[in-house]
Amino acid sequence: MPSAAPFSTELLHIPVAADGAPLGAQQKKFNTLIQRIAAQRELLAQWQQAEQDFRRRYAQELKPAALELQALMTQHLHWLDAAYARKGLTKAERATLADVIARMAADLAQTAPDQATAEAMTALHDRYADTDYATQQAQALEKVRAMAEAALGLDLSGVDMSDSEAVLRHAEQQWVQQAQQQAAQHQAQQAQAEAARAAHHQARQRKPSAKERKVQEAAQQASQSVREVYRKLASSLHPDREPDPAERVRKTALMQRANQAYADSKLLDLLQLQLEAEQIDAAHLARVNEERLQHYNRVLTAQYQQLQDEVQALRARLHAPPPASSKPAALLKALSAHLQHLRQHNLHLQRTMRALHDDPQLLKAWIKEQRRQQKFQDD
Repeated sequence: MPSAAPFSTELLHIPVAADGAPLGAQQKKFNTLIQRIAAQRELLAQWQQAEQDFRRRYAQELKPAALELQALMTQHLHWLDAAYARKGLTKAERATLADVIARMAADLAQTAPDQATAEAMTALHDRYADTDYATQQAQALEKVRAMAEAALGLDLSGVDMSDSEAVLRHAEQQWVQQAQQQAAQHQAQQAQAEAARAAHHQARQRKPSAKERKVQEAAQQASQSVREVYRKLASSLHPDREPDPAERVRKTALMQRANQAYADSKLLDLLQLQLEAEQIDAAHLARVNEERLQHYNRVLTAQYQQLQDEVQALRARLHAPPPASSKPAALLKALSAHLQHLRQHNLHLQRTMRALHDDPQLLKAWIKEQRRQQKFQDD
């Protein structure tokens, strides 16, 4: 799809009249919506760029660092496995070391890059743990199942809780079923109410209320306003009516943008195209009556809400942290902080491994520190 020209809010801004008369309510609302849409477009573009930067940095920096940590921890774990059989360790120290090995093996089994590694880590875990890995995982998943059922009010029995997509599909199916049941109940209640009304009144087609008619007419007029703008553009930009080849190419591109904007009900884009085609200017907008502007504002409000929805959907896809007002730069800053922490962790682990390999006598002190940390976490 051809890209739109840079958007200028100044060109679509309704100016104050030369005599100083204040703008009308709909004129003020029009100007406000134009500004908000422009700001929301800019914010959406920033989030789209942030998404590209995030995925690029994840692939080029974060993922390699995570794989390096996985490899370092695997190497360290094998060394600890060999050190367990050494002489000189007390019974308590061996118990602590066995617990450390089991926990590390379980973590590595969960994040293993392939099946062979996962199986090797599982086997290593089961050599040192009182409860085998499969049983521990099953118990943990049952806890997750119970918590999810209590929180969501769903029956998740028989669902593989380790498969998040399967859990989501099952939950969606139950939600759909519940919605269908509620809809059926609602329809039955409506049918009963309708039958009761029919018993008291003669059967006749219910006419829309004045309020309903007003809403319907406003929607139709808003749609008509968009259609009229599009028709004016189409009449002016139709490339088949242009004899000059270069101008025909330009009008073809503008017409393609007009078709897309009309299909998406994007009034602002159509007005922008009218500016580019020199069909309107600020003076023209100032002469548009309040009623027509009200129809414009209705469409512009919907366009603004759609942009807000797109931003929120993108934020959700990136798991952007709250608050909702946070900027895209905050996401990349969080990624940089996580990457720095990961690299520091890798460096610390490398130093620890080097120290233990160079001086095996440090193992006792290392085990003591692990016991202290575990006790602190348990407390």
